[in-house]
Amino acid sequence: MQRLAVWRGVGISLGSLLVLSAGLCSNARALDTTELKELAQLARAGAPQLALRRMDAAQPSAEEHLPDWIAWEQERLQILSSQGLYPALIGRVQALPESVDPAFRRFALTLQADAQLQLSQADAARATLRQLIWGAGDSSREQQARWRQMVVRSYVLQDRGDDARQALLRYRQDFGDPSAQMRRLNAQVLLQSGDAQSAARLLADDDSVQGQFLRNAARLATSPDQAREVETAVQALVAKTDSPSLQSALWALASAAAAQTGRTLARIGHLEHALSLPIDTQLIHGVIDYNADQLWDAYLQAGKRIGNDEQKLLGNDEDWYFPATQALESDPLRARILFSVLAVYGSSPERRSLAHEYLVGLLDDLPAGRQLTHRLYLESARYRQVDTLPAVIRYRLIDAALESGDLDTASRLMAGLAEPPTGGDRFEWDLRRARVAIYTGDPDTGVALLQRLLQTHKPDWSERQVDRLLQVIFDLQTVAQHDQALQLFSALLDKPLAMQRRRELLFWMADSLQALERYEDAAYLYLKSATLAAATAMDPWSQTARYRAAKSLVEAGLVDDARQIYRQLLDATRDASRKTVLRNELQRLHLVSRNRQRHAQ
Repeated sequence: MQRLAVWRGVGISLGSLLVLSAGLCSNARALDTTELKELAQLARAGAPQLALRRMDAAQPSAEEHLPDWIAWEQERLQILSSQGLYPALIGRVQALPESVDPAFRRFALTLQADAQLQLSQADAARATLRQLIWGAGDSSREQQARWRQMVVRSYVLQDRGDDARQALLRYRQDFGDPSAQMRRLNAQVLLQSGDAQSAARLLADDDSVQGQFLRNAARLATSPDQAREVETAVQALVAKTDSPSLQSALWALASAAAAQTGRTLARIGHLEHALSLPIDTQLIHGVIDYNADQLWDAYLQAGKRIGNDEQKLLGNDEDWYFPATQALESDPLRARILFSVLAVYGSSPERRSLAHEYLVGLLDDLPAGRQLTHRLYLESARYRQVDTLPAVIRYRLIDAALESGDLDTASRLMAGLAEPPTGGDRFEWDLRRARVAIYTGDPDTGVALLQRLLQTHKPDWSERQVDRLLQVIFDLQTVAQHDQALQLFSALLDKPLAMQRRRELLFWMADSLQALERYEDAAYLYLKSATLAAATAMDPWSQTARYRAAKSLVEAGLVDDARQIYRQLLDATRDASRKTVLRNELQRLHLVSRNRQRHAQ
């Protein structure tokens, strides 16, 4: 397991370390730009959590080089915004150094205001927008118009129609005829205040998908008898936009239209689509309201209707279970409805749990079924208390939360679940609990779980188990819990491990000692890692460990020892670029020695 490549973002060979050192001296900005582009591509490719994790390790500090830090921070904030990680984004913006330039500060504050609106923090958003508007400086007219538009949105979110209309009037006075986007926002204000006819007239010539969405919402409000036509029209619009949140709003409007005509099954299908997609609260506020509880209610309403039609009795589980299993392949929607009834009204906890398991299995087969499951169970008033969730669902949601990097949700779901799922692996379960504890600010609990594993687990550990445990110890190093990481590394060394694994453990222990500024101890373990197999070893691992040892020796003031190790490495390598870097290190030591002699005099 090459931990350095996976966890630190640098290779384990001496060559890569030396080339990196040389590059940082001669071309730091070019290297940073290249890596930053790679991480941005990584986020766009579907791994934003990994990109953010690697940014934590690679981003230069603002104190060392502010322009480079700003370039990295701008990309980080855009990733946080695109992934809906709004609390993290707000925290980053509020901690900006005072020295950042005005243009970047305006960029960051604009993202913060949008994040606050997305979290329905309208008052906080307006406070941010006041900073931007009053300190506009050399901002563009387009930027100022955007901020003023966001002010209107903040009033919409609070149902403050009069204030929203006043803000719209001032916008027209300052910026002239409103853009199509502002007309749509005006229509949203009118819909919110109950004036659907005026909203429809305002958007009569707006053929954009969002304009047609709002126009059809007004049409449904003024002409309920046209609900079927509205349903058909908005379904057709879904394919005309690539915005997931707008698609969600369109499906929700189709669901509301289907409800007007009593088409419960169609309503359920539309709601499932809507809740499987991201929801933009700013887009839908005052226009259409939909949530997980509406879908639960629709499932149960349809189920009870089936029960009445087919003379099924609530509490007689067989009346529901066998028809549900028969419909698994032929009519999955019917099966979901019947299992939802069993999940809520089953005669025993075991049968309700089994029904939930079937229901979630069916939801998994739908496009974006995991998002739908998340909403049904974590955004429903029915399951507001975590302990009301069936354990089988909690385990499934924990896995999904860990996979997506949502450790706060995983921690909440794990509360009180000390045992692994039925048939689950105790070792893997405790590792998950430890990782969640470490990353949610409770490293002591995580360490206690890892220590218990080390004390109680059988001695013949597989390589995979060692790897999995090490990954969690690396998490401790990532959150700077180096003393505790050292204790666990030491305990792991007592296990019967292969020679190379022991060399790796010594190296990583040295990493923690280095971080704790215990430079002599770090140098000792780096050298022990280098020489454990043979005192004169010069394989790539040994060369890397010796190079790190020399660096630690310099920090410890043992310059002569460091010089001797650099010379040994210089004799051992044949690569010209590596020789150049090592000679530079030796020259630097010469200057260090001369400076110390001068100060001593």
